[in-house]
Parts: sequence; structure tokens; C-alpha cells
Amino acid sequence: MGKVCKNRSPMVAVEYFSGTHVDFLPVLQSANLWLHLVTVAVWVGAMAFFLFVFGPAVHSLAPAEGIRALNHGRESLQILSWIAIHLLFLTGVLNFYFHAAAGAVRPETGYYWILAVKLLLFLAMIFHHSLQAFKYTPKIASATDATAGAGSWPEPLTAAWRKWFMLLKINTTLGVVILLLGLALSWK
Repeated sequence: MGKVCKNRSPMVAVEYFSGTHVDFLPVLQSANLWLHLVTVAVWVGAMAFFLFVFGPAVHSLAPAEGIRALNHGRESLQILSWIAIHLLFLTGVLNFYFHAAAGAVRPETGYYWILAVKLLLFLAMIFHHSLQAFKYTPKIASATDATAGAGSWPEPLTAAWRKWFMLLKINTTLGVVILLLGLALSWK
């Protein structure tokens, strides 16, 4: 049976029968970073797709179909967004832990300042998404239900969607800025 390497946790390093040493920490770090990057790319990409492709395409449909399609797309984006927010928080904390544990974080490089700005922008994105989800979604959902079979886009629904889309534009822009700040952190 394999032995646990000295001075190592059994979950981090294992010595196999051949006597070779396998260190799982770099694999965990890489997997965590990969999950973090894929999650942010999917979230920001989904917001950009909704903003630049899905939203405009809905207006080519009949109003009743367009209203239903846009509302269904909003529901899907909202689910994806909450999953992404939770994954980004978890993987971001783990990324910081891995960098700090490796001694890769040096205060004189500006790492903490860039990280602080990135976290503030992430919190702003969460705030904007919360406004979308808890302030405008109920208005959109009730107006959508009230306009079943409508021949045109009613003004209360259009007004709620305009505000929702403004927050989406802000979050998409902040997401791109956060991606660039993450790139800056990787250089520090």
C-alpha cells in the first residue's frame, strides 16, 4: 500500500509503490484557476451575448413572442449569473489562498491594490445583478404575464426592460474591466 510522504498532508502528496512523488497542489491550483477563468468568461460572455445578440434579435419577433422569449432568456441568464457569482467568490478566495501560501503575494508590487479594485468592482456587479433580480425582475415578470398576446410592447414593460438592460450594460463593462485587472494580477 502507498505511503504518505513525510511532512505532507495525505491529500496533497502521495508516494506510490515506485517511489515517485506526486504533488497534487499544482494540479489543484491549476484546476481552480481554470474554473475561475472559465466561469468569468461564461458569465461575461453570456451577458455580452444577451446584450448584443439576443436582446436585439427579440425585436424582430412578434411582440407577444418577443416578450415571452426575452423573459425566458432573462430567467436563464439570471440562473447562470447566480451560479457564476458563487463560483467566482469561492474560486477567487482559493486563488488568493494559493498565491499567499506560495509566498507569491508581495505588497510592494501593487497586488493588494489591484485586488482591492477588482473586489470592489465584483461587489458592484453583485449589487447591480441584485437590482436586476430583486427590483426589476418582479416588475418584468408581472408585466409579462399581463401582456400575454399583446400586439405591441407596453410602456411599463419597456421601461422596466430599459432599466434592466442599463444594469446589464454596466455589468458587462465591469466584467471586462475585471478580466483586465485579473490579467494584471497574473503579472504581479
